[in-house]
Amino acid sequence: MAVQSAHTKQFEEAKTLHNKGVDGDKKAVIKANEMLLKLREAEPKNALIEAYYGSTLVLLGRDAVKILERADRAQEGLDVLNEAVSLDSNHKEIRLLRGNICVRLPESFFHCSETAIEDFTFLLDRYKENSGYLTPNQVREITQNLSAAYRNAGKPDEAKAVLQRLASLERNKKS
Repeated sequence: MAVQSAHTKQFEEAKTLHNKGVDGDKKAVIKANEMLLKLREAEPKNALIEAYYGSTLVLLGRDAVKILERADRAQEGLDVLNEAVSLDSNHKEIRLLRGNICVRLPESFFHCSETAIEDFTFLLDRYKENSGYLTPNQVREITQNLSAAYRNAGKPDEAKAVLQRLASLERNKKS
């Protein structure tokens, strides 16, 4: 039990560092990656640890100087994120991580806009079933990201339709 508690505390610290890394702190990304690598060894089939580890690999790629290292790290991170989804395809946080990464990577190189569409659609479908599944801010952000993913995938009509639905939802909430 004490080991599990220590892992939970380490994981929370790694997530905090990860989030600082998302905001641009390169040293936090390195530290989070190191911590998650150790946690991953201790809990090899923990889908959430896998997802955050994959995300740190993508962030390491973002911060790399050499183009090939950037691409290799990002692809390695995507592979780990895909594995995390295969371990637990219904996990909201994992789907958010992967979708947010996929929508931001260049489509011409990584071809993962369809994955982002899948993740964001999954999340919005769960929200339709249970309005407490996502916060209003998450719904807005996910919908905007879904529209961007459709644009990135070369589907401007779908992108526009998603934004129109968001505007309609927001108008209905104000009335």
